Amino acid sequence: MDGTLKAGTMLQERRLAEALGLSRTPVREALSQLQTEGLVTFHGRRSASIPKLEVVDFVEILKVRRLLEAEAARLAAERGLPEEKVTRIRMAIADFLQIPAPSPVEHWEVDDLIHGSIAEASQNQLLHDTIRDLRRRTHIFDTNVIPERRVPGAAEHLLIIDAIEKRDPAAAADAMAAHIDNIKRSIVERITRGA
Repeated sequence: MDGTLKAGTMLQERRLAEALGLSRTPVREALSQLQTEGLVTFHGRRSASIPKLEVVDFVEILKVRRLLEAEAARLAAERGLPEEKVTRIRMAIADFLQIPAPSPVEHWEVDDLIHGSIAEASQNQLLHDTIRDLRRRTHIFDTNVIPERRVPGAAEHLLIIDAIEKRDPAAAADAMAAHIDNIKRSIVERITRGA
């Protein structure tokens, strides 16, 4: 999840068990769980790899996330987000913008705080878990591919938080949908330009 192992990296059960100081059984179970989450692909019985997330896969996930996260934002605005959480999110965004060249890990920490807090505030466990799982699958995608999204993305996050704080469900849902549309648009434009 932190990008240490890149897409395409082969994972051998025996070597992982040795490196982690574990028996092969818990490693095998962990790899099976990661496969279920779409984070590992098996090749035979003892070998797996980290899948490369193709742009088309990323865009498909974003389409589903748009629907679900707009609904989560709407529900969060209806139910409210605790003031201390809003303050924490605003501070995290401000701190993130001060980092000259944030790493993917720094990006995902802030992004997970924002999107995870909104999904949690929806008070719908299935919605929360589904959003979390879809977001985890997109963690494989290198955020450095679209560095121009950092400042606009932060502004969009603040618009979403503002709407939730004002208890405006329609504005929160619209802001979240626009945010995800803008991510998708940036990725497609970047690929189209051949970068």
